[in-house]
Amino acid sequence: MIVAGLLSFVGPLASSSAHAQAATPPTDAQRAAAREAYASGQALFREGQFPESEAAFLEAYAQIPNPVVLLGVAEARERQGNLTGAVEALEQYLAGRPDAPDRASVEARIATMRATPSTIVVTSDPPGGAIFLDGEDTGEVTPASLETTEGEHTVAVHHDGFEPGEETITTVFATRHELTVSMIALVQESLEGDGDPLAGVPPVEDAEDEDEDDGPSAAVWATSGIAAASLVTGTVLGFLALSRESEFDDAPDSDTADQGERFALFADVAFGIAAVSAITAIVIFLTADSDEDEDDEEAGVTARVAPVVGNRSGGFSAVVEF
Repeated sequence: MIVAGLLSFVGPLASSSAHAQAATPPTDAQRAAAREAYASGQALFREGQFPESEAAFLEAYAQIPNPVVLLGVAEARERQGNLTGAVEALEQYLAGRPDAPDRASVEARIATMRATPSTIVVTSDPPGGAIFLDGEDTGEVTPASLETTEGEHTVAVHHDGFEPGEETITTVFATRHELTVSMIALVQESLEGDGDPLAGVPPVEDAEDEDEDDGPSAAVWATSGIAAASLVTGTVLGFLALSRESEFDDAPDSDTADQGERFALFADVAFGIAAVSAITAIVIFLTADSDEDEDDEEAGVTARVAPVVGNRSGGFSAVVEF
């Protein structure tokens, strides 16, 4: 332990200091203050009060700058985890004592401390980005802590939807560094150009349009319904006409004959309407344009059917407009 070795230097402390400051010899008061502070530092070190011990050693060194005192400063700093401060004190010791008999061991201690990794705590906005250290993927995502050697390093963060962010940092051994990498959100190229920002985006179809495209139009259903109703009506009237004809054969009568003729006439009209309506429904179905809106479909084809009845004859007229 360095403190144990330092005990042997309490006696020659004043003579070593006098040699280091031959041009300005210390006063008796300085010697006394240096001895007192140095002894206090040793006692505090043994008690585990390392911050107070360091302060006492520095007070002794301020009174008389004896390089040996710096060994105690280095030991107290190392016990506190301040390796950079310990290395600083040891290097100052070697510089102030070129002929130090323990130079080799002190240099080995310095090398060991300098080999202690430094830590970089990397954060990003937004978090969750992949971290690259000096171009190599670390396998970590932000936020994360990375251990690395002393020196200059480049930290990059990659995140979906953002331009990669990159920062350069110079680390010190055994030291914790905090680094925040900022990223800029990517902007769609179409928003930067003169073209339509929605170019290439397929249109969203209305749910109503999709429902209308699933089957025939209303006009087709309407004309088909008219055709079906007319066919049923014509069939019923046809049966009535046949019935009156059968009655007339059994018992000839002018009223029965007139009724039979009227039923036959109306049956013919109903069958005619059914035929025209069916043809109209087929034409509308085949010519309907699924891309036109509902108003265009309704106005595209118009069918008009009108019965024509005379005293002894009948028929129908139909007009289909496209």
